[in-house]
Amino acid sequence: MTGAAPHDSGAGSATSTAPPIRPTIAGFAATRLVGNLFVRFPYVFIDQIARGLGVEVHTLTVVFGVRELGGVVSPAAGRWVDRGHTGRVIAVGGALAGMSCLLAATAWFPLFVVVMVLGGATKVSVDLAQNAWVGHAVPLSVRGRVIGLIEATWAGAFLVGVPALGWAVDRWGWQAAFVITGPALVLAAALSGGRLRDPRSPTGGNPTGLGDSPPAVHHVRVDARPDRVTAAVWVFAFAQPFAQMLIFAVYATWFRNEIGLSNGRISLITALLGVAELVGTVITVLSTDRLGPIRCGMWGMGLTIPPILGVVAVGESTVAAAALLIVMAVAIEFAFVSVLPVVSELDVTNRGKAVARVFVLIMVSRAVGSAASGTVYDLGGFNATLATAALAAAVASGALWWSRRGVRS
Repeated sequence: MTGAAPHDSGAGSATSTAPPIRPTIAGFAATRLVGNLFVRFPYVFIDQIARGLGVEVHTLTVVFGVRELGGVVSPAAGRWVDRGHTGRVIAVGGALAGMSCLLAATAWFPLFVVVMVLGGATKVSVDLAQNAWVGHAVPLSVRGRVIGLIEATWAGAFLVGVPALGWAVDRWGWQAAFVITGPALVLAAALSGGRLRDPRSPTGGNPTGLGDSPPAVHHVRVDARPDRVTAAVWVFAFAQPFAQMLIFAVYATWFRNEIGLSNGRISLITALLGVAELVGTVITVLSTDRLGPIRCGMWGMGLTIPPILGVVAVGESTVAAAALLIVMAVAIEFAFVSVLPVVSELDVTNRGKAVARVFVLIMVSRAVGSAASGTVYDLGGFNATLATAALAAAVASGALWWSRRGVRS
Protein backbone atom coordinates (compact mmCIF):
# COMPACT_ATOMS: atom_id res chain seq x y z
CA MET A 1 0.00 0.00 0.00
CA THR A 2 1.11 3.55 -0.60
CA GLY A 3 0.67 6.90 1.09
CA ALA A 4 0.46 5.72 4.70
CA ALA A 5 -0.75 8.37 7.10
CA PRO A 6 -1.35 8.62 10.83
CA HIS A 7 -4.09 6.53 12.38
CA ASP A 8 -7.58 7.79 11.51
CA SER A 9 -10.30 6.64 13.85
CA GLY A 10 -13.10 8.32 11.97
CA ALA A 11 -14.15 10.26 15.01
CA GLY A 12 -14.83 13.95 15.08
CA SER A 13 -17.32 16.61 15.92
CA ALA A 14 -20.27 16.26 13.61
CA THR A 15 -20.52 19.94 12.87
CA SER A 16 -20.54 19.83 9.09
CA THR A 17 -23.57 21.21 7.33
CA ALA A 18 -23.12 18.89 4.36
CA PRO A 19 -25.78 16.26 3.78
CA PRO A 20 -25.35 12.99 5.73
CA ILE A 21 -24.13 9.83 4.11
CA ARG A 22 -27.36 7.86 4.47
CA PRO A 23 -29.20 9.23 1.40
CA THR A 24 -26.12 8.75 -0.76
CA ILE A 25 -25.60 5.17 0.41
CA ALA A 26 -29.31 4.45 -0.04
CA GLY A 27 -29.06 5.68 -3.64
CA PHE A 28 -25.95 3.58 -4.19
CA ALA A 29 -27.72 0.53 -2.81
CA ALA A 30 -30.82 1.00 -4.99
CA THR A 31 -28.69 1.33 -8.13
CA ARG A 32 -26.55 -1.64 -7.16
CA LEU A 33 -29.62 -3.77 -6.43
CA VAL A 34 -31.01 -3.37 -9.95
CA GLY A 35 -27.58 -3.66 -11.53
CA ASN A 36 -26.85 -6.86 -9.63
CA LEU A 37 -30.21 -8.22 -10.71
CA PHE A 38 -29.19 -7.58 -14.33
CA VAL A 39 -26.03 -9.61 -13.71
CA ARG A 40 -27.75 -12.50 -11.95
CA PHE A 41 -31.13 -13.24 -13.44
CA PRO A 42 -29.80 -14.48 -16.82
CA TYR A 43 -28.13 -17.40 -15.04
CA VAL A 44 -31.32 -18.35 -13.19
CA PHE A 45 -33.43 -18.23 -16.37
CA ILE A 46 -30.68 -19.47 -18.67
CA ASP A 47 -32.71 -22.39 -20.04
CA GLN A 48 -35.64 -20.17 -21.04
CA ILE A 49 -33.34 -17.55 -22.56
CA ALA A 50 -31.43 -20.19 -24.52
CA ARG A 51 -34.66 -21.60 -25.96
CA GLY A 52 -35.89 -18.13 -26.86
CA LEU A 53 -32.66 -17.31 -28.68
CA GLY A 54 -32.36 -20.73 -30.26
CA VAL A 55 -28.93 -21.53 -28.78
CA GLU A 56 -27.47 -24.10 -26.38
CA VAL A 57 -27.03 -23.41 -22.67
CA HIS A 58 -23.23 -23.78 -22.87
CA THR A 59 -23.23 -21.12 -25.61
CA LEU A 60 -24.93 -18.69 -23.25
CA THR A 61 -22.46 -19.44 -20.45
CA VAL A 62 -19.72 -18.35 -22.86
CA VAL A 63 -21.66 -15.19 -23.76
CA PHE A 64 -22.09 -14.36 -20.08
CA GLY A 65 -18.40 -14.96 -19.60
CA VAL A 66 -17.57 -12.54 -22.41
CA ARG A 67 -19.94 -10.06 -20.78
CA GLU A 68 -17.77 -10.14 -17.68
CA LEU A 69 -14.77 -9.26 -19.85
CA GLY A 70 -16.39 -5.89 -20.40
CA GLY A 71 -14.92 -5.03 -17.03
CA VAL A 72 -11.48 -4.66 -18.57
CA VAL A 73 -12.50 -1.13 -19.61
CA SER A 74 -12.90 -0.16 -15.96
CA PRO A 75 -9.48 1.60 -15.82
CA ALA A 76 -10.93 4.23 -18.15
CA ALA A 77 -13.80 4.77 -15.72
CA GLY A 78 -11.29 4.84 -12.88
CA ARG A 79 -9.42 7.72 -14.51
CA TRP A 80 -12.65 9.72 -14.79
CA VAL A 81 -13.41 9.00 -11.15
CA ASP A 82 -9.94 10.18 -10.07
CA ARG A 83 -10.57 13.42 -12.00
CA GLY A 84 -13.67 14.13 -9.90
CA HIS A 85 -16.43 12.87 -12.21
CA THR A 86 -17.82 10.14 -9.95
CA GLY A 87 -21.44 11.22 -10.27
CA ARG A 88 -21.26 11.33 -14.07
CA VAL A 89 -19.72 7.88 -14.22
CA ILE A 90 -22.56 6.48 -12.10
CA ALA A 91 -25.34 8.24 -14.02
CA VAL A 92 -24.02 7.63 -17.53
CA GLY A 93 -22.76 4.12 -16.80
CA GLY A 94 -26.05 3.12 -15.23
CA ALA A 95 -28.03 4.59 -18.12
CA LEU A 96 -25.98 2.69 -20.71
CA ALA A 97 -26.24 -0.54 -18.71
CA GLY A 98 -29.99 -0.14 -18.35
CA MET A 99 -30.51 0.54 -22.04
CA SER A 100 -28.33 -2.45 -22.89
CA CYS A 101 -30.49 -4.62 -20.63
CA LEU A 102 -33.64 -3.38 -22.37
CA LEU A 103 -32.20 -4.05 -25.83
CA ALA A 104 -31.24 -7.58 -24.75
CA ALA A 105 -34.95 -8.47 -24.99
CA THR A 106 -34.34 -9.44 -28.60
CA ALA A 107 -34.63 -12.69 -30.49
CA TRP A 108 -31.61 -11.74 -32.66
CA PHE A 109 -28.66 -13.47 -31.05
CA PRO A 110 -25.84 -11.22 -32.43
CA LEU A 111 -27.51 -8.11 -30.97
CA PHE A 112 -28.05 -9.94 -27.69
CA VAL A 113 -24.32 -10.65 -27.45
CA VAL A 114 -23.31 -7.05 -28.21
CA VAL A 115 -25.64 -5.41 -25.70
CA MET A 116 -24.86 -7.93 -22.98
CA VAL A 117 -21.15 -7.17 -23.29
CA LEU A 118 -21.82 -3.40 -23.31
CA GLY A 119 -24.11 -3.74 -20.31
CA GLY A 120 -21.50 -5.69 -18.37
CA ALA A 121 -18.83 -3.06 -19.00
CA THR A 122 -20.97 -0.09 -18.02
CA LYS A 123 -22.46 -1.79 -14.96
CA VAL A 124 -18.95 -2.38 -13.63
CA SER A 125 -18.14 1.32 -14.03
CA VAL A 126 -21.01 2.12 -11.65
CA ASP A 127 -19.71 -0.30 -9.02
CA LEU A 128 -16.19 1.06 -9.37
CA ALA A 129 -17.29 4.68 -8.95
CA GLN A 130 -19.34 3.86 -5.87
CA ASN A 131 -16.48 2.00 -4.19
CA ALA A 132 -13.99 4.76 -4.96
CA TRP A 133 -16.37 7.39 -3.53
CA VAL A 134 -16.77 5.38 -0.34
CA GLY A 135 -12.98 4.99 -0.17
CA HIS A 136 -12.57 8.77 -0.26
CA ALA A 137 -15.47 9.63 2.01
CA VAL A 138 -15.56 6.94 4.68
CA PRO A 139 -12.65 6.17 7.05
CA LEU A 140 -11.36 2.61 6.77
CA SER A 141 -12.07 2.04 10.45
CA VAL A 142 -15.83 2.10 9.76
CA ARG A 143 -15.88 1.35 6.04
CA GLY A 144 -16.75 -2.32 6.44
CA ARG A 145 -20.21 -1.40 7.67
CA VAL A 146 -20.93 0.94 4.77
CA ILE A 147 -19.65 -1.40 2.07
CA GLY A 148 -21.47 -4.27 3.74
CA LEU A 149 -24.76 -2.42 3.46
CA ILE A 150 -24.19 -1.75 -0.24
CA GLU A 151 -23.07 -5.30 -0.95
CA ALA A 152 -26.20 -6.66 0.74
CA THR A 153 -27.95 -5.80 -2.52
CA TRP A 154 -26.51 -8.99 -4.04
CA ALA A 155 -28.72 -10.85 -1.57
CA GLY A 156 -31.58 -8.51 -2.36
CA ALA A 157 -31.30 -9.40 -6.03
CA PHE A 158 -31.82 -13.04 -5.10
CA LEU A 159 -34.46 -12.50 -2.42
CA VAL A 160 -36.63 -9.86 -4.08
CA GLY A 161 -35.59 -9.41 -7.69
CA VAL A 162 -35.32 -12.98 -8.97
CA PRO A 163 -38.66 -14.19 -7.52
CA ALA A 164 -40.42 -11.13 -8.96
CA LEU A 165 -38.83 -11.65 -12.35
CA GLY A 166 -39.59 -15.36 -12.15
CA TRP A 167 -43.29 -14.52 -11.87
CA ALA A 168 -42.99 -12.17 -14.85
CA VAL A 169 -41.10 -14.73 -16.94
CA ASP A 170 -43.72 -17.39 -16.26
CA ARG A 171 -46.46 -14.93 -17.25
CA TRP A 172 -44.92 -13.10 -20.24
CA GLY A 173 -41.82 -15.03 -21.26
CA TRP A 174 -38.04 -14.61 -20.82
CA GLN A 175 -37.91 -11.16 -22.43
CA ALA A 176 -39.98 -9.68 -19.60
CA ALA A 177 -37.01 -9.90 -17.23
CA PHE A 178 -34.94 -7.60 -19.47
CA VAL A 179 -37.82 -5.20 -20.18
CA ILE A 180 -38.50 -4.71 -16.45
CA THR A 181 -34.90 -4.49 -15.23
CA GLY A 182 -33.49 -2.13 -17.88
CA PRO A 183 -35.62 0.99 -17.27
CA ALA A 184 -35.39 0.51 -13.50
CA LEU A 185 -31.59 0.62 -13.73
CA VAL A 186 -31.63 3.79 -15.84
CA LEU A 187 -33.86 5.53 -13.28
CA ALA A 188 -31.92 4.42 -10.22
CA ALA A 189 -28.55 5.45 -11.68
CA ALA A 190 -29.85 8.85 -12.76
CA LEU A 191 -31.22 9.60 -9.29
CA SER A 192 -28.10 8.24 -7.54
CA GLY A 193 -25.39 9.88 -9.64
CA GLY A 194 -27.07 12.99 -10.92
CA ARG A 195 -26.48 15.14 -7.82
CA LEU A 196 -23.55 13.31 -6.26
CA ARG A 197 -20.79 15.54 -4.89
CA ASP A 198 -17.12 14.65 -4.98
CA PRO A 199 -15.91 14.32 -1.36
CA ARG A 200 -12.53 15.79 -2.39
CA SER A 201 -14.09 18.97 -3.74
CA PRO A 202 -13.08 22.18 -1.90
CA THR A 203 -16.76 23.02 -1.64
CA GLY A 204 -17.88 19.48 -0.98
CA GLY A 205 -17.70 19.74 2.77
CA ASN A 206 -18.02 16.47 4.61
CA PRO A 207 -20.43 14.19 2.79
CA THR A 208 -20.10 11.36 5.28
CA GLY A 209 -21.87 12.60 8.37
CA LEU A 210 -19.17 10.68 10.26
CA GLY A 211 -17.25 13.63 11.70
CA ASP A 212 -14.94 16.31 10.35
CA SER A 213 -14.03 16.30 6.66
CA PRO A 214 -12.01 13.10 6.03
CA PRO A 215 -8.35 13.43 5.09
CA ALA A 216 -7.15 12.31 1.67
CA VAL A 217 -5.77 9.12 3.24
CA HIS A 218 -7.52 6.75 5.65
CA HIS A 219 -4.93 4.47 7.19
CA VAL A 220 -5.52 2.02 10.01
CA ARG A 221 -4.06 -1.36 10.85
CA VAL A 222 -4.97 -3.71 8.01
CA ASP A 223 -3.97 -6.89 9.94
CA ALA A 224 -1.44 -7.87 7.28
CA ARG A 225 2.04 -6.95 6.07
CA PRO A 226 1.78 -3.83 3.85
CA ASP A 227 4.42 -5.16 1.46
CA ARG A 228 2.27 -8.23 0.76
CA VAL A 229 -1.26 -6.83 0.83
CA THR A 230 -1.46 -5.80 -2.84
CA ALA A 231 -0.28 -9.16 -4.17
CA ALA A 232 -2.54 -11.08 -1.80
CA VAL A 233 -5.62 -9.01 -2.66
CA TRP A 234 -4.95 -9.41 -6.38
CA VAL A 235 -4.72 -13.21 -6.05
CA PHE A 236 -7.87 -13.22 -3.93
CA ALA A 237 -9.67 -11.01 -6.46
CA PHE A 238 -9.14 -13.64 -9.14
CA ALA A 239 -9.55 -16.87 -7.18
CA GLN A 240 -12.66 -15.98 -5.16
CA PRO A 241 -14.93 -14.99 -8.09
CA PHE A 242 -13.65 -17.95 -10.11
CA ALA A 243 -14.73 -20.38 -7.40
CA GLN A 244 -18.10 -18.70 -7.02
CA MET A 245 -18.87 -18.48 -10.74
CA LEU A 246 -18.05 -22.12 -11.41
CA ILE A 247 -20.85 -23.17 -9.07
CA PHE A 248 -23.27 -20.31 -9.61
CA ALA A 249 -23.37 -20.69 -13.40
CA VAL A 250 -24.52 -24.31 -13.40
CA TYR A 251 -26.14 -25.11 -10.05
CA ALA A 252 -29.65 -24.47 -11.43
CA THR A 253 -28.94 -26.71 -14.43
CA TRP A 254 -27.72 -29.45 -12.09
CA PHE A 255 -30.80 -29.24 -9.89
CA ARG A 256 -33.09 -29.15 -12.93
CA ASN A 257 -31.51 -31.80 -15.18
CA GLU A 258 -29.81 -34.21 -12.76
CA ILE A 259 -32.19 -34.09 -9.79
CA GLY A 260 -35.36 -33.11 -11.63
CA LEU A 261 -36.40 -30.09 -9.59
CA SER A 262 -39.07 -27.74 -10.90
CA ASN A 263 -38.47 -24.05 -11.59
CA GLY A 264 -40.46 -23.26 -8.46
CA ARG A 265 -38.18 -25.31 -6.21
CA ILE A 266 -35.06 -23.95 -7.87
CA SER A 267 -36.41 -20.44 -7.30
CA LEU A 268 -36.89 -21.33 -3.62
CA ILE A 269 -33.28 -22.53 -3.36
CA THR A 270 -32.18 -19.36 -5.14
CA ALA A 271 -34.06 -17.28 -2.59
CA LEU A 272 -32.42 -19.23 0.23
CA LEU A 273 -29.03 -18.54 -1.35
CA GLY A 274 -30.00 -14.87 -1.22
CA VAL A 275 -30.72 -15.24 2.49
CA ALA A 276 -27.32 -16.88 2.90
CA GLU A 277 -25.58 -13.99 1.15
CA LEU A 278 -27.45 -11.57 3.38
CA VAL A 279 -26.29 -13.47 6.46
CA GLY A 280 -22.71 -13.42 5.17
CA THR A 281 -22.93 -9.67 4.61
CA VAL A 282 -24.40 -9.10 8.08
CA ILE A 283 -21.52 -11.05 9.59
CA THR A 284 -19.16 -8.77 7.66
CA VAL A 285 -20.88 -5.64 8.96
CA LEU A 286 -20.60 -6.91 12.53
CA SER A 287 -17.06 -8.25 12.45
CA THR A 288 -14.77 -6.87 9.74
CA ASP A 289 -14.10 -3.44 11.24
CA ARG A 290 -13.22 -5.12 14.54
CA LEU A 291 -11.26 -8.19 13.40
CA GLY A 292 -9.67 -6.83 10.22
CA PRO A 293 -10.49 -7.33 6.52
CA ILE A 294 -7.63 -9.64 5.61
CA ARG A 295 -8.21 -11.98 8.53
CA CYS A 296 -11.94 -12.20 7.86
CA GLY A 297 -11.38 -12.80 4.15
CA MET A 298 -8.94 -15.61 4.93
CA TRP A 299 -11.29 -17.29 7.38
CA GLY A 300 -14.26 -16.90 5.07
CA MET A 301 -12.61 -18.58 2.10
CA GLY A 302 -11.25 -21.37 4.31
CA LEU A 303 -14.74 -22.05 5.65
CA THR A 304 -16.03 -22.22 2.07
CA ILE A 305 -14.14 -25.42 1.27
CA PRO A 306 -15.87 -28.01 3.57
CA PRO A 307 -19.43 -27.35 2.34
CA ILE A 308 -18.31 -27.34 -1.30
CA LEU A 309 -16.72 -30.76 -0.91
CA GLY A 310 -19.66 -31.88 1.20
CA VAL A 311 -21.99 -31.61 -1.79
CA VAL A 312 -19.86 -34.26 -3.49
CA ALA A 313 -20.46 -36.60 -0.54
CA VAL A 314 -24.25 -36.19 -0.33
CA GLY A 315 -24.77 -36.90 -4.02
CA GLU A 316 -28.30 -36.20 -5.20
CA SER A 317 -29.86 -35.58 -1.80
CA THR A 318 -31.70 -32.37 -2.57
CA VAL A 319 -32.08 -31.09 0.98
CA ALA A 320 -28.50 -31.85 1.99
CA ALA A 321 -27.02 -30.41 -1.21
CA ALA A 322 -29.08 -27.24 -0.95
CA ALA A 323 -28.16 -26.83 2.73
CA LEU A 324 -24.44 -27.16 2.00
CA LEU A 325 -24.63 -24.69 -0.89
CA ILE A 326 -26.35 -22.25 1.46
CA VAL A 327 -23.54 -22.62 4.02
CA MET A 328 -21.02 -22.08 1.22
CA ALA A 329 -22.83 -18.93 0.13
CA VAL A 330 -22.62 -17.50 3.66
CA ALA A 331 -18.87 -18.10 3.87
CA ILE A 332 -17.93 -16.94 0.38
CA GLU A 333 -19.97 -13.73 0.68
CA PHE A 334 -18.45 -13.01 4.09
CA ALA A 335 -14.97 -13.41 2.59
CA PHE A 336 -15.59 -11.23 -0.45
CA VAL A 337 -17.27 -8.32 1.31
CA SER A 338 -14.68 -8.39 4.11
CA VAL A 339 -11.80 -7.70 1.72
CA LEU A 340 -13.53 -4.93 -0.26
CA PRO A 341 -12.86 -2.12 2.27
CA VAL A 342 -9.11 -2.43 1.80
CA VAL A 343 -9.16 -2.37 -2.02
CA SER A 344 -9.17 1.43 -2.33
CA GLU A 345 -6.25 1.59 0.12
CA LEU A 346 -3.92 -0.12 -2.36
CA ASP A 347 -3.27 3.30 -3.93
CA VAL A 348 -4.63 6.04 -1.69
CA THR A 349 -3.71 8.83 -4.10
CA ASN A 350 -5.63 7.24 -7.00
CA ARG A 351 -8.43 5.22 -5.46
CA GLY A 352 -10.31 4.92 -8.74
CA LYS A 353 -7.23 3.37 -10.31
CA ALA A 354 -6.76 1.00 -7.36
CA VAL A 355 -10.35 -0.17 -7.49
CA ALA A 356 -10.22 -0.49 -11.29
CA ARG A 357 -7.22 -2.82 -11.17
CA VAL A 358 -8.96 -5.15 -8.73
CA PHE A 359 -12.21 -4.96 -10.69
CA VAL A 360 -10.36 -6.00 -13.86
CA LEU A 361 -9.15 -9.11 -12.05
CA ILE A 362 -12.63 -9.81 -10.71
CA MET A 363 -14.26 -9.37 -14.10
CA VAL A 364 -11.69 -11.49 -15.93
CA SER A 365 -12.07 -14.16 -13.28
CA ARG A 366 -15.84 -14.14 -13.60
CA ALA A 367 -15.51 -14.33 -17.36
CA VAL A 368 -13.14 -17.28 -17.21
CA GLY A 369 -15.22 -18.99 -14.53
CA SER A 370 -18.47 -18.51 -16.41
CA ALA A 371 -17.03 -19.66 -19.71
CA ALA A 372 -15.28 -22.63 -18.11
CA SER A 373 -18.26 -23.69 -16.01
CA GLY A 374 -20.16 -25.23 -18.90
CA THR A 375 -17.11 -27.11 -20.15
CA VAL A 376 -16.15 -28.42 -16.70
CA TYR A 377 -19.74 -29.45 -16.07
CA ASP A 378 -20.08 -31.21 -19.42
CA LEU A 379 -16.78 -33.08 -19.01
CA GLY A 380 -16.93 -34.09 -15.35
CA GLY A 381 -20.36 -33.25 -14.03
CA PHE A 382 -21.15 -31.19 -10.96
CA ASN A 383 -18.56 -33.04 -8.87
CA ALA A 384 -15.77 -31.77 -11.13
CA THR A 385 -17.22 -28.27 -10.81
CA LEU A 386 -17.19 -28.53 -7.02
CA ALA A 387 -13.64 -29.90 -6.84
CA THR A 388 -12.30 -27.11 -9.05
CA ALA A 389 -14.13 -24.48 -7.02
CA ALA A 390 -12.72 -25.88 -3.76
CA LEU A 391 -9.18 -25.64 -5.16
CA ALA A 392 -9.73 -22.00 -6.15
CA ALA A 393 -11.10 -21.23 -2.67
CA ALA A 394 -7.98 -22.74 -1.11
CA VAL A 395 -5.78 -20.51 -3.30
CA ALA A 396 -7.72 -17.40 -2.25
CA SER A 397 -7.50 -18.24 1.44
CA GLY A 398 -3.84 -19.17 1.16
CA ALA A 399 -2.92 -15.86 -0.45
CA LEU A 400 -4.45 -13.91 2.42
CA TRP A 401 -2.80 -16.23 4.95
CA TRP A 402 0.56 -15.52 3.30
CA SER A 403 0.01 -11.78 3.62
CA ARG A 404 -0.52 -12.18 7.36
CA ARG A 405 2.64 -14.16 8.06
CA GLY A 406 4.79 -12.31 10.53
CA VAL A 407 1.90 -10.15 11.77
CA ARG A 408 1.21 -10.33 15.48
CA SER A 409 -2.48 -11.00 16.12
